[in-house]
Amino acid sequence: TAKGAATATNAGPRFRVATYNVLAEIYATGQQYPYCDFWALSWDFRFQNILREIIDASPEVLCLQEIQADHYEAHIYAALSDAGYEGVFKQKTRQSMGLAGKVDGCALFWRRSKFHLIESYSIEFNELAQRQATQVLGLNPRSDEGVAFLNRLSKDNVAQLVVLEFIQPQSRGSRDITQVCIANTHLYSNKDFPDVKLWQTWQLLQELESFVMSRGTNLPLIICGDFNSTPDTAVYDLLARQSVHPGHPDVNVSTGDDCPNILPDAMNISHSFQLGSAYQTVLGDEPWVTNFTLNFKGVLDYIWYSAQNLRPLGAAPVPEEPQLTKNGEALPSTEFSSDHIMLISDLQVISNGSR
Repeated sequence: TAKGAATATNAGPRFRVATYNVLAEIYATGQQYPYCDFWALSWDFRFQNILREIIDASPEVLCLQEIQADHYEAHIYAALSDAGYEGVFKQKTRQSMGLAGKVDGCALFWRRSKFHLIESYSIEFNELAQRQATQVLGLNPRSDEGVAFLNRLSKDNVAQLVVLEFIQPQSRGSRDITQVCIANTHLYSNKDFPDVKLWQTWQLLQELESFVMSRGTNLPLIICGDFNSTPDTAVYDLLARQSVHPGHPDVNVSTGDDCPNILPDAMNISHSFQLGSAYQTVLGDEPWVTNFTLNFKGVLDYIWYSAQNLRPLGAAPVPEEPQLTKNGEALPSTEFSSDHIMLISDLQVISNGSR
C-alpha cells in the first residue's frame, strides 16, 4: 500500500488526474519545430496519438491546455465523449487569430461513471485585471497609468473551475467529503513577463480562496495546468509556500518607465491554501522536464492538491531523455505528439483532517 496507508476511518474515494498541454495546431509549425517530420506535425496524426495516450492513461479528471476551439467543437469533445467523458471548454479571451475557431483554450473533462458536475465557472484574467485596476487601485482605465497597467496584464489567459461530485461515495457518513473542486489553467508564456505570471497565479488563488471558503472550508482542491514557470520562480514559491520572498527577482522586475509595477508589496502576495505538488510529494522531486524542445527543457506543468484533505498515492514518471530522443532530437516527434509530457497522478480524499 501507499506510504502512510489509509486507515478505514479516513480513507475516501480515489481518483486519477492528468494534465496535458497538447500543442494546438496553430502553434505546431515547421518554423517552430523544424526537427519534427512534417507529417508528424499534422493535427490528424497528432490527435490520434494524443487521444490514444489519454485513453491508455485512463484518468478520471483530465485537464487539457492548448485545445483549439474549432477542434474541440469538431472532434475533441466527441472523441472523449465516446470514451466516457463529459467536459467543458473555455477559449482564451482574444478573438481568434483572424479565423473563427483558430484560438486555443483550456478543456476540462471528467469520467461520467465517476463524477457528475455540480458547478462550472471560467475565469478571464483580462477581466480580473480590469477589476483590479478600477475597483482596487482606483485607476482610470483611460489614463496613461491605467492603460499601461492593463496593457501589461491583458494577455488573454483563462482558467476553468468545476465542482465534481463522486457518484458513489465509498462511505456514507454525514461528515464525509463527497465533492472535489478542480481548477485548470494555462498562464502567460512569455519568459520576459514573470511579474504577469505571478500576478495571474496570485489572482487565481484569490478567486479559488473566496470560492472554496464560500462552500465550507473542507472542499478538496486540485489545481492543474501549464504555469509556464519553473520551480525556481516566484509562481512556484507562492503555490508551494503561500508567499513570495520580497527579494525574489520575479517580484522586482524592471519594466521600464512607461510601465507601472503591477504587483502589490510582496507581503501582500499570499494565500491560505496548504498546497502540495503531486509529483514532488510522491517522487521526492518535480519531474526532470515536462516541456522538451530544442530551445527549452524544463518543468512548466504541475498537479497541485490541498494537503489537508487529499493525498497523492502515485505519479507516472516522465520518460528519461534516451526515450524522449529515440525518434527525434526533441518533442514533438513521431512518437510524442506534443512538446509537453502528460502528468498523471492518483489521489485519495482523506477525511477528518487526518494525514
